[in-house]
Amino acid sequence: MLNMNRVNKGEVIVPTAEERDEYLAYNSADIFFSNLENGIKALMVEELSENSILICGAMTSFGKIWLLDFINEFYKKICQKEKTTILLSEVTAEYRRYTGYYIKMPFICTPHLLAKEIIVTGLSIPVSEPMLLLRNEKEYIKESIENLEMRHPNLGNGYAIAWAYYAYKYISVLLNRINPEKVILWNKYYAFHHIFQGICLDWNIKVEYMEFGCLPGTISIESSGQQGESLIASEFKKFRKEPIQPDDYISTKKILTYLKHSGLNRNFQSDKKFCNEMIKSYKIGRQTIVYFGQNDYESGLFPYTVRTKKYHSPSFKSTIEALEYLKLLSIKNEWNLIYKPHPIMHSLGLHSNVSKSSYLMTEIVNVNINSLIDAAGVIITILSQSAYIALIRGKPVVMLGFTQLRGKKCTYEAFKKVNIELCIRRALKYGLTKRQKSNFIKHCSQMLNFCLYDDLSDKEVKIGLNI
Repeated sequence: MLNMNRVNKGEVIVPTAEERDEYLAYNSADIFFSNLENGIKALMVEELSENSILICGAMTSFGKIWLLDFINEFYKKICQKEKTTILLSEVTAEYRRYTGYYIKMPFICTPHLLAKEIIVTGLSIPVSEPMLLLRNEKEYIKESIENLEMRHPNLGNGYAIAWAYYAYKYISVLLNRINPEKVILWNKYYAFHHIFQGICLDWNIKVEYMEFGCLPGTISIESSGQQGESLIASEFKKFRKEPIQPDDYISTKKILTYLKHSGLNRNFQSDKKFCNEMIKSYKIGRQTIVYFGQNDYESGLFPYTVRTKKYHSPSFKSTIEALEYLKLLSIKNEWNLIYKPHPIMHSLGLHSNVSKSSYLMTEIVNVNINSLIDAAGVIITILSQSAYIALIRGKPVVMLGFTQLRGKKCTYEAFKKVNIELCIRRALKYGLTKRQKSNFIKHCSQMLNFCLYDDLSDKEVKIGLNI
């Protein structure tokens, strides 16, 4: 397996001409099939350790060196337990070199066309009978195809079906070769990992989930699922009874104070501070509500299934559907409505279906979200983790969907459409109550002792468990 020397932190790796050309090479069905078939053949000759822990994700392409330090520390701790760990790095081109430079454990890189965010648009692929049979046989294959086609509406005919078929073949060969005792997926909801999880469940392989934690400065590792599928959400009454010590409560208060004053966030924040002048046709004297969207395609929201309704979003099938409903409420109640789309949804151009009206709604993209939250009367979202930032900053939150905040009595829960208007009115009237503040501190204390690990980034305080 590839393993290269580690370079200095912060060093910029510029793509070579050969690596840049790689992104342009896939312009025919023959090359499409060749890349994926060769990727599967390469697995057959790799020296792979059996009964290991397999970590899967594109973390080396995130541009967060501290995250790779966390992954390496995780590997070190696993090695101390005499376990073997392998990374499936879902990256390509220059990011293969990133993986080699920064990752200390054995690793494999996916074929180019299975790397995260690598999609060849406008390329039609012939579909075979086995591809169609697999799609019809496995519900998670069908759901992954729907996810891919909706996220990338300019795909060529057959592309998503063929892609899912080869993703299934590649993952099956990999799991068969390694026979892992456990698979850890970074975000379970996008198409490749949805297939990965489906095969693991078919084969009775244990799966865990890793992601940026609900609180900035942390990484979450959970065994039951993510978001509304997390044990913290699905069994909220039981989790709410998890004991915390007085010292934990005091420590959590200090952490939340630090997070508020530092403005720490998992993503870089714009220097552009929010001001009322950003709101189109801003009406003085009206209350301002802010709606945060999520990445519908990586949060369990799409495709919208019976499971989605049960564990994620009971009332709305998309970010935009909820936005249109909030616009109607804003007209009725004369609220200033601001919509902050998720950066990935915005970059994909998937915000453009919103009917435009300066009177009804203002969409803001490039702004420091801390300042935006501070200017709001209430924050509303289905699944966005910005809800935690809002609570940290002392703002009331109306939840339309299920996250780890479900049932923790620190937000206004509006899981039925009929309750949304009343919940917003109450949040605007009463704000974040003393009881909600206390319950939020309790909830964060329980999370910090259960599934949130310090992410090893440079900060003034340690937040969460030691990995």
